[in-house]
Amino acid sequence: MPHTPREPVFPAPDNVPVANSVPTGRRIAALWFPYWLSEIVMPVDKRMNPYVLAEHQRGTQRLAAVNTAAEACGLHTGMSLADARALVPDMHVDMLDPARGGVFLDKCARWLRRYTPWVGADTHPDSHGLLLDISGCAHLFGGERQMIDDMCARFMRRGITLNIAVADTIGSAWALAHYGPSDTIVAPSGHGPEAVMDLPPDALRLPDDAVDLCRRLGLDTVAALAAFPRSSLTRRFGPYPVMRLEQALGQASEMLNPCVPAPSFIIRQTLAQGVTQIAAIATLAEKMCDALAAKLFAAGKGAVRLDLVLTRADNEAQALSVRLAAPSAEAGHMARLLTTRLERVARGFDAGCGVENLCLAASSTADIQPPQAPLTLGHRALKAPPVAALAGLFDRLAGRLGPQIVVRPVIHASHIPEQAVGYRPVHAAAPDEQIPDTPLSPQTRPLFMLCAPEPIEVIAEIPEGAPYRFRWRRVLHEVTTAQGPERISPEWWPAARQHNSLTRDYFQVEDRNGCRFWIYRDGLYGRETGRPRWFMHGVFP
Repeated sequence: MPHTPREPVFPAPDNVPVANSVPTGRRIAALWFPYWLSEIVMPVDKRMNPYVLAEHQRGTQRLAAVNTAAEACGLHTGMSLADARALVPDMHVDMLDPARGGVFLDKCARWLRRYTPWVGADTHPDSHGLLLDISGCAHLFGGERQMIDDMCARFMRRGITLNIAVADTIGSAWALAHYGPSDTIVAPSGHGPEAVMDLPPDALRLPDDAVDLCRRLGLDTVAALAAFPRSSLTRRFGPYPVMRLEQALGQASEMLNPCVPAPSFIIRQTLAQGVTQIAAIATLAEKMCDALAAKLFAAGKGAVRLDLVLTRADNEAQALSVRLAAPSAEAGHMARLLTTRLERVARGFDAGCGVENLCLAASSTADIQPPQAPLTLGHRALKAPPVAALAGLFDRLAGRLGPQIVVRPVIHASHIPEQAVGYRPVHAAAPDEQIPDTPLSPQTRPLFMLCAPEPIEVIAEIPEGAPYRFRWRRVLHEVTTAQGPERISPEWWPAARQHNSLTRDYFQVEDRNGCRFWIYRDGLYGRETGRPRWFMHGVFP
């Protein structure tokens, strides 16, 4: 529930050695989202109702995340889904996507850079949170209290529950955010040790075995744990819990590893005088490709999509994009593609008073593999197939003919031969797409398939046997050998039955001239139709 935050006062407990911490000017804000997994996927109309996420654990389904309404009904993480349904029958259940929480948390970290450039992830495995180093940034928002109030208001509008604490160290800020007396806490500078003394040992980010040992020894607070000499604690608990205690009390340092954003591959160029000719713009774009290719090569990346933005003198921007069939960091290839694209839009291009600003960006990139050195056998060099050259040919053809014209075959899951292969643009196809395994041998399908089966006239000895004579395209063929049939049943779902509603029996036949054909009978005689039809579907080499 929202409430008016207040500045807490943390008196030092009696007879407890507290570190003489001197304010260093470093201020850490710890953000904790206690219902993160459920609230980022929870539908708007289900926010006031019990909502849970389930996952498979050890052969059963258990709750992985709950919202506030479900928690109020007695549900908690780790509970079996069957017990939860018995307790709250009308709750809404969805399956957990493990990767979704991390993706959304990374987006949240990028958004929080509006407050400080130093945003890091919470490394605790059971916590969904972020750490912000706000040293020297709070005065831009009117102070630390105004900064965290602005954060809380923005997250509240999005339906995200947030606990936030500000302290001098990462350990004390994390402890106050997770175990503090309120959901928004600002510890005065230099009072971090006093702030965490009354908290349980769990607030020190200790492992489970250390927390269990503290409970068995009756150490219910951080103050009770800090009262012992460090040598005794190390002998009993080991060095890791002692390190966590000293980090929370400011006696040991702790690094905040920022979430480094992905490198941006952008080249900008501002002109003193605007240009209006496409040829001049293409020349400038070629020079920008050299600089962009150098940045891509240094990072081991290749451009998959290029975006060129042209800003006129009146601040009107025009953009064009180019997709590549394979990641490339070759400046000449990128320049040729952009030149071709500029030539295609030259007729409808309006430069106005001139283009004064150009921005070239590789908006989509991928890792590139270094070319394999040629193998040598004696005095002969055996080179690998020029895959990059083939991708460059695809890019040039797509640039001149259009991206929808240059296509490639893609395996489709269907037993119907004419539907087993589809076509899509080479730029839309994934470069690492794997061809699924098929039980059919390559010899059972002809290399040349007709675009559509063509009807033929057939004479057969028995209705369900192979033909011994057929006429195709006004040519009579005498069958000498036949192999088959290969029976393909129709697909049962309604959307597919319009393409193949009858059973097909395929035969491989050879005529007296040695020509081999792939023909089929459409429909079972006497069971599906009284007069089955015959079709030619392919030719073997």
